[in-house]
Amino acid sequence: MSVLRSDPQPMFRGTGDHWRRQYSRRSFLKLGAAVVVAGAVVYSGADEAATRLHDKHVRSKSSDRLSRVGYELGQRPWFLAWAGLAAVDAWVRSNPLTRWGRANFETMAVGLPVLWTVQRALGADRPSADEPTPNWRPFASDHAASGHAFIGAVPWLNAARAAGLHRWRPLLLMGSTLSGWSRLNDRKHYLSQVWLGWFIAWQATNAVGYRGGQPAAIDADVTVADPKESSC
Repeated sequence: MSVLRSDPQPMFRGTGDHWRRQYSRRSFLKLGAAVVVAGAVVYSGADEAATRLHDKHVRSKSSDRLSRVGYELGQRPWFLAWAGLAAVDAWVRSNPLTRWGRANFETMAVGLPVLWTVQRALGADRPSADEPTPNWRPFASDHAASGHAFIGAVPWLNAARAAGLHRWRPLLLMGSTLSGWSRLNDRKHYLSQVWLGWFIAWQATNAVGYRGGQPAAIDADVTVADPKESSC
């Protein structure tokens, strides 16, 4: 179903509820648990071991080609692309594509502050640094959580939520790890850093709660493009 807007709809209507869920006590406890898991990976030596094993047994010309796809899907301009679809959904026309894009934009809007805080607060460096170590050095660097893993996971995770119990859901969830894996393959992030970036995306998608239907912000002031359809 496609819906034409008769009046402008606020892009951030409902975002306050998303923020309250994202920054609730329960969410911080879950984030804390994710940080504890990451810390265990960092200080047990599992980060360096995972990097060595991947380099030895997985990395190849084929993995580098696939990694390039994941890298591009995690680039920062996607935030602007989703913002553009959100604007179309709010002010021009609403359809499944624009609603998905709007959910991706809202997810990033509520999740990016968490990502930036974790990146800077933990302060870890890259495997490709001059003196590589996954150990946390607060505020010394900003690579403790992978931004590519976060940005690349959001659209896949929202699509997986919309899919519900559909048979495509496991494949969509697997797709959500592609950008994070690409950073491991390219020696730009350790496993713990990929995990934190992906987890923050997962938590943000839960806060937004996208299910694929018409946003709650769009209620009455719409013109239905197809008069035979009266619901989404």
